[in-house]
Amino acid sequence: MGRTREFEDEAVLDRASELFWRRGYEVVTIQDLESATGLGRGSLYNAFGDKEGLFLAALDRYLAKFGSTPLRHLAERDVAKGIRLMFGAIIERMSNPANPRGCLLTNTSLAFGTGSSQIDNYVAGKIKAMELLLEEAIARARDEGQIPADTDPKSLARFYCAVAQSLGVMHRALGDPAALRTIVSVAMRSWPGEHPRTGGTTAPAGARKPRRRRRRLGAK
Repeated sequence: MGRTREFEDEAVLDRASELFWRRGYEVVTIQDLESATGLGRGSLYNAFGDKEGLFLAALDRYLAKFGSTPLRHLAERDVAKGIRLMFGAIIERMSNPANPRGCLLTNTSLAFGTGSSQIDNYVAGKIKAMELLLEEAIARARDEGQIPADTDPKSLARFYCAVAQSLGVMHRALGDPAALRTIVSVAMRSWPGEHPRTGGTTAPAGARKPRRRRRRLGAK
């Protein structure tokens, strides 16, 4: 019986999280949730307490379903590759036309002042947790010599966490995955272990540059 209830709860939370994701916490009403989940108000309140409780449960379900996969890439041995794969997984999710625009967590963070300090603290806590995972991965890259020893993992982690959140903002506004890939491409140029070319073809190490002949005065 417990297993059946678990599946029922997951289906309800999937429908609720998609509704919140598409329309936003403030706009969604209990009547909307009743229609989306197929449950009456009494059943929703018995299961989740109130709208706020349902939203927090829906956020947990959303992060378990969509948020954990990108972060797993941070365990890659090559940390730069892991960060690229993390961004790639985020963009892949946003490229799916079946999903609402943006990110439920980011969309909610843009609506701070929901009237619920619990929701605001929850969102802030999840963003800080992402930043911490990035910081730990970048510190490992520094300790293993993948990046210079004077790199500040906290500052770089905050930057890449901000980039991840900005993808949700830009996708919500524009709905253009190609624009997101451009943002990631530019952001990865800030990775301290890589040095982008300044243009043209980089000469092999040790190669001598050809001398330019000076023209003699009066020569044609």
